[in-house]
Amino acid sequence: MKRFTPVLLASLVAVGLSCSSLSYAQTIKVLTVSQIRPTQPAIGDDEVNYKVATLQNDRQKLFEDFCKEMGAKGVKTFDSQSSLATPSSFSCLAAVGTDVDEVKSAVIAPDQHIYLTDGHHTVSTYRALANNHDFPFAVRITNDFSHLASMDVFWSTMQQQHLTWLEDPQGNTVTPAQLPQQVGLQAMQNDPYRSVVYFLRGIAYDKPDQALPFLEFYLGSWLRDHQPVKSEQLSTKAGYMTYLQQAASSLVAAQGDEHATAADDSPSLSQLGQRATVNKKKLAKLAEPGGKLSVLFNE
Repeated sequence: MKRFTPVLLASLVAVGLSCSSLSYAQTIKVLTVSQIRPTQPAIGDDEVNYKVATLQNDRQKLFEDFCKEMGAKGVKTFDSQSSLATPSSFSCLAAVGTDVDEVKSAVIAPDQHIYLTDGHHTVSTYRALANNHDFPFAVRITNDFSHLASMDVFWSTMQQQHLTWLEDPQGNTVTPAQLPQQVGLQAMQNDPYRSVVYFLRGIAYDKPDQALPFLEFYLGSWLRDHQPVKSEQLSTKAGYMTYLQQAASSLVAAQGDEHATAADDSPSLSQLGQRATVNKKKLAKLAEPGGKLSVLFNE
């Protein structure tokens, strides 16, 4: 895998992917994407694969979205040969970190590694689009925990501040030592319920403006316990659609004060944005030409 030296990273920041010294010093770090560490063991592979399929077919949107995620407003120049793995092959409208709020959040740990706290699916999507080659990526440092006494104290702090999800796709608790070393499809486990919840947004729940941390994982945990799915059911478009219909109906029919998990302190379904009725029009659109399931299954 290609490695970017600090000098090369600095040059990339100065050309095309530049950021102001003030923003960089205060909040923005640019590092190679393979150096970013996850704070959860799993992602929804189907969510990532859908996004990859969408961006593969629209290169304008690919570079536009990537530049925005870097806080650089949008794409300025690119061509048919441009690649995320070759930062000099495209340029953005503004310096990295210009729109600080657009940049994904991360923290610095006592081991000096940077741990992503938002954007695991986004990073995984871009890594897949770059064929897992390395490239520079910007993160917004919300907390510098490098001063903490140990990694044990760090992970305890992360849990207290709801900055990590230490549960595998089967609902089993994992230790921080069991987390993957990188973010991406090849490194992280697949949680099918996380993808299901992504597809059901605006259909069985509406994500609140001030959403609780790990809202999608909580809803996924509820579905795993109340509307379990067999993996083969999600292997075809028809099977996927049938399950989404069942999951949506189950979710809206549940009591709003029901907890998402067996833990008494877990949020209720109403706190997670549960809808009173299924948005059947939006649900049906998933399987229509150009709909998310049609794109996922390349139909």
